[in-house]
Amino acid sequence: MANKNKFFAAASILLSFIFCSLPALNAQVKFIPVADVSLLGGKYYLDSDAAALQGRIDAFFSPVLKLGENHDLIPVYSGNYSGTQDIQELAGGDVLTRKRQTHTVSLKYVYTDEFNKYKPRISYTRALIKETNDENWGKGLFDYTTLSFGFDAEQERPHGTFTESYDFFRVQYPNYSTLLSQSQTVIDTTTFSQLSANAGANALDNTNHRLGLAYSWFPDPLVMQAGYNFTYCRYGEQAVVSKPAAGQPYFKSDKRSDLVQNLNFRVFRDLKPLQLSLRAGVDWLISNQNSYDSSRTKYIGDYYSYIDMNLNPTMALVLKDGTQFSFGLDWRRLYYQGRLTQDPSGNYGASKINQTFWLTSISARYPVFGKFFARAAYNYQISSSNMRYEENYRYNYKASTYLLGLEWEF
Repeated sequence: MANKNKFFAAASILLSFIFCSLPALNAQVKFIPVADVSLLGGKYYLDSDAAALQGRIDAFFSPVLKLGENHDLIPVYSGNYSGTQDIQELAGGDVLTRKRQTHTVSLKYVYTDEFNKYKPRISYTRALIKETNDENWGKGLFDYTTLSFGFDAEQERPHGTFTESYDFFRVQYPNYSTLLSQSQTVIDTTTFSQLSANAGANALDNTNHRLGLAYSWFPDPLVMQAGYNFTYCRYGEQAVVSKPAAGQPYFKSDKRSDLVQNLNFRVFRDLKPLQLSLRAGVDWLISNQNSYDSSRTKYIGDYYSYIDMNLNPTMALVLKDGTQFSFGLDWRRLYYQGRLTQDPSGNYGASKINQTFWLTSISARYPVFGKFFARAAYNYQISSSNMRYEENYRYNYKASTYLLGLEWEF
């Protein structure tokens, strides 16, 4: 409720700023609705084990308001529900989820000043995640909310377009708290005081500041873009794990903080009706957080830091009647800087964990009548790793999804 109140307060401030800064409108306000809804059904396979037939819904609504020359207000709702199983990255590892739903509302104001654009925005997201079928919606351990405020500045020049951005966002997990924060009545006072002095309760809640720079240019017949993002993330109640020593607690007074840098590049070619694109990127996360496996008395430094490289070529056939066919290949390689490998029994080795993902995606849609399209999609993913212990997270698996249904576009 607190996040919702903050969102509505921020929305009120932004709207007040927008309308107070607008000149007298010389033209009637124009309303341009945009919508896209798809309803699909399908099956999910994990290592050849099939889940029951389930549905998926994706929805997007944006009643764009043109408030006058050079002034646009863009409210957006986007949501999705997935009843099929899926493996998601949660809390530092790949977790099998049964059902998910996500809802986002956002508001963006665009002011155009000749060849420059300024875009303040706010958004609020609520994600509900079920790890088991018997969980109730809203009670999932990894349910989270995100409140975000941001601003873009864009300058269009003859040789290309520059974009600078800043975002502040806070992520909260309302149902997640450390077991230590609930254990004072079941373990002795001395042990509790030592372990929980700095452990914190809301260990996953975090606040973030992100700065971004991008440059787009258009060497005919190509469209190219390069970007760099820097994010500082702080976990206000997640204390840093220290190396165990006699008379010292397991947690320092320092709190976890992560620095994430991202370099990305994209090239696009439109051959009408064929569209070709290639994306490449590198993420480098540096974290001060460590880990301690009490069951094996093993301390692991630099547990969350990693280097993540990805490459994504895609090809799409887009016809004038709305028919589309697309094929994509996504390769990703993850290198953990401190996380150690384990054998199937959990015994630690000396090497660091690496993980490779291959994702093949095929989709098609065909006009049925009016703005309705038949849609089909198939995804196949392989994850392989030198990590063999999978009691907590999945590192090695094969997964595929089949989906078939209808899409409405307005």
